[in-house]
Amino acid sequence: MIIKKKLHITIIPHTHWDRAWYCTFQQFRARLIRLIDRLVRLLEGRPEYTTYMLDGQMLVFEDYLEVRPQKKEALKQLIKQGRIQVGPWYVLMDEFLVSPESLIRNLMLGFRLAEELGGGMREGYVPDGFGHIAQLPQILKGFGIESAIFWRGMGNEGKRLGSEFFWEAPDGSTVLAIWMPHGYHNVSNLGYPLFWGDTSQMKFSLEYALERIERALDNAETFARTGTRLLLNGVDHQEAQKELPEIISAANRQLKGRGIIRQGTISDHITEVLKQAKGRLERFRGEFRWGRYSEILQGVYATRLYLKQNNHRVETLLERYAEPLAAASWLMERDADKNHLPALLWTAWRWLLKNHPHDDIYGCSIDQVHEEMGFRFSQAEQIANTIIWDSLRSISRQVDFSSQNGTPLLVYNPLNWGRKEMVSGFIDFDFDDQKAGQFYLVDGQGNKVSFQILKREDHFSLEVLKPNRKKRVHVLFQGDIPSCGYRAYYAVRGNPSLSNKTHPGILERGAENEFMRFRIGEDGSLTVDDLVTGARYKDLHIFNDVEDAGDEYSYSPCLKSEMITSRDSKASVERIEEGPLKVSYRIRVLLNIPEGLREDREARSEKREALIITSNVTLYEGQPGLYVVTELDNQARDHKLSVSFPTGINAQKVYIDGHFMVVERDIDLPRTEGWIEDPTPMMHQRTFVDISSGERGLAIINKGLPAVEVTRDDTEAEVLISLTLLRCVGWLSRDDLITRRTMVGPIIETPGGQCPGFHKYEYMILPHKDDWHEVFKEAYSFNSPLTLTRADTHEGLELKEMNITGDDYSRVKAVPWKRSGAFPDSLSWINLKAESLVISAMKRSDCHEGIIVRGYNLDQKEAVGRLSFFQPLAKAYRVNLNEERIEPLSIQNDGSVAFKVKGGRIFTVELVP
Repeated sequence: MIIKKKLHITIIPHTHWDRAWYCTFQQFRARLIRLIDRLVRLLEGRPEYTTYMLDGQMLVFEDYLEVRPQKKEALKQLIKQGRIQVGPWYVLMDEFLVSPESLIRNLMLGFRLAEELGGGMREGYVPDGFGHIAQLPQILKGFGIESAIFWRGMGNEGKRLGSEFFWEAPDGSTVLAIWMPHGYHNVSNLGYPLFWGDTSQMKFSLEYALERIERALDNAETFARTGTRLLLNGVDHQEAQKELPEIISAANRQLKGRGIIRQGTISDHITEVLKQAKGRLERFRGEFRWGRYSEILQGVYATRLYLKQNNHRVETLLERYAEPLAAASWLMERDADKNHLPALLWTAWRWLLKNHPHDDIYGCSIDQVHEEMGFRFSQAEQIANTIIWDSLRSISRQVDFSSQNGTPLLVYNPLNWGRKEMVSGFIDFDFDDQKAGQFYLVDGQGNKVSFQILKREDHFSLEVLKPNRKKRVHVLFQGDIPSCGYRAYYAVRGNPSLSNKTHPGILERGAENEFMRFRIGEDGSLTVDDLVTGARYKDLHIFNDVEDAGDEYSYSPCLKSEMITSRDSKASVERIEEGPLKVSYRIRVLLNIPEGLREDREARSEKREALIITSNVTLYEGQPGLYVVTELDNQARDHKLSVSFPTGINAQKVYIDGHFMVVERDIDLPRTEGWIEDPTPMMHQRTFVDISSGERGLAIINKGLPAVEVTRDDTEAEVLISLTLLRCVGWLSRDDLITRRTMVGPIIETPGGQCPGFHKYEYMILPHKDDWHEVFKEAYSFNSPLTLTRADTHEGLELKEMNITGDDYSRVKAVPWKRSGAFPDSLSWINLKAESLVISAMKRSDCHEGIIVRGYNLDQKEAVGRLSFFQPLAKAYRVNLNEERIEPLSIQNDGSVAFKVKGGRIFTVELVP
């Protein structure tokens, strides 16, 4: 619908700031300093230049003020006056490739930094993400943000929705969506022949500027649903255009009453759209991941996969281990020395979030940009691991281990359901003990626990500032750990009495347990029988390697395509482990793949490179799923490697683990006539992808491998799942792809994008009954393993003398470890009773002296949650995602807190002990 009345036109001068991309961070920062210096002078000297938007992210100000701290007050004044629009994000990330909790930390940090500088805008500006998650409206609403402004991701629904519509999250949370069909640069560099690039040496033309505005207004007519128009005067790294007030005056004269252009803000535009909407706007519920009107570039999900694996590992350490353990240790010990931990955790988050700008996490920048990401991952990981270790020691000091003799072992479960599954970890014994490693395990009631020793080795450790040689034993045992808590086990000296039963059952080239049976074929493929449903899955775990003539953004085949598959090879199979709890096989296949592309890039090279792929396949006693660890050393170029899993199911829908939800997607691709970028089967997942018939299904669970393709076989009789392991390309962007019509960045060689060297992948094959409801707990458990630590730690150190030099440890006295603590040897800090509710965060509140518990409802029907805490509660509150209190919650007679959670809703609760 086009509103035939006087147009309300808002023009927003801005820049889109890629922190690093085709230049390094420091190279771009030099330009950033110049841009902000000039911007401050422009705004201070020309009051008619009313406002400028600095890209919706606060990290640009951190980067600037680190070099120019003396400019802070000038910036604060301009921000307070609304002359510079900032925030709400800390960084402009990709929504799909970072965790949902990372998105929340991103906004929390952005809000805080914006307030320190005078206040940020409250609009959901996400201009250049390669698609948008279905839960973004609810996340934004959780911070009091009522709008979402975006460019990419629209499919065929764009014709119906238009550039203004209401976007609903799965729980019904709604924001006003402003879609920018022509990008965030529809009037960039007005009056210059380039819409993107350096115009400093070019002559300005007012006539050309007015032509550009007229063209932009004409283009907007197709999608406009109100009498408002949005003009974006900016593009990547563009400085403020000083001629803008004069251009606006001339354009208003040229419009002759058809409308008025005002230099303004996103909020100005939103206000006018809402004023004119009056219920006539369309509504949409779902995600945006198509390229009907702009490139969507989903090949980035598989580009430089090692970055995605590193990011997933560090996010998991922070969210599932460091934050909840730090909170628990503070609650149990109430030590003032722990008051620094929230700030230290935010330091880790800062390091991690600096790797989340979209060009960084996509892997679509020059090599040096991604090399520097490794340092930031390392900083965050070091902080997280230190907090985890210190917190486990602190918790151990508070636990009563007096019920049993022996070395106490503490096992931690970060998830909100009890877990009867394998615990794997190391126990260190004194090296000079002749019986080191001769032990048996018992639980807190003295019941013997079946276990399996996987490995013994000598180990050197620094214990209480004194070097010690240890005998390290890698042990595996069946644990039974309560939700969001711990349980103690005890290693008692004596002769181990291991069970002689041969389960999992050993087959000639396979094994079985109560859930499944697997056999290894001559080519290394797997046949899996689901002993619960009776279904058989054949030809699983076939490796397929094809050429990739694309770039860091997009996959592209050659004109003459060639696939190399492990189906044609003869595998080497070796049983490497068998015991009462675990059976493992090593499968090794050799693919002779082309070393790269021919010089004309029309086909693969005739010269071959050996790619040896080694997979360790493990089945555990009493545990569903087949666990796989695959390793390889890649020396080839320009190829894509995936591993495939035929499901034997002819489904219409695929279910994937998404952000605060399980996402249902069509398997068949949409019609694509007239699209800017044709869709591909590659899609994003978090921890699992599942195909089911309703009675049975096959899920592939992964750790940090977000790229998956779900397709039909040649006969369209069954659906195949293909997990991408490698995407090797040598160019940032190219202009000769079959799958894309133009380049999307500078044509720069990126040899690091070929991903040479060693790679390791972890995933799991899970046949199951029913549907994805049988999958999510296994997937989250796989990604958040139970953690084992030896618990008889020293309470502290006492220094006899302060000046200790060299290796003289005689003047250091260890305070003895106390076996008796205040808390039982099995404890849930939090117990949440509701089958469909998943806890995603447990942390100390940033606003009050309480504990934040956040989770979400995976189902679309309402759930009633009952949250129990291990200590008496003084108060409880429902809070928003920014941890601001909304309303008090009633504490029940049994000390629990009950609350309703709508289907698809994210909930956040503050508990005050």
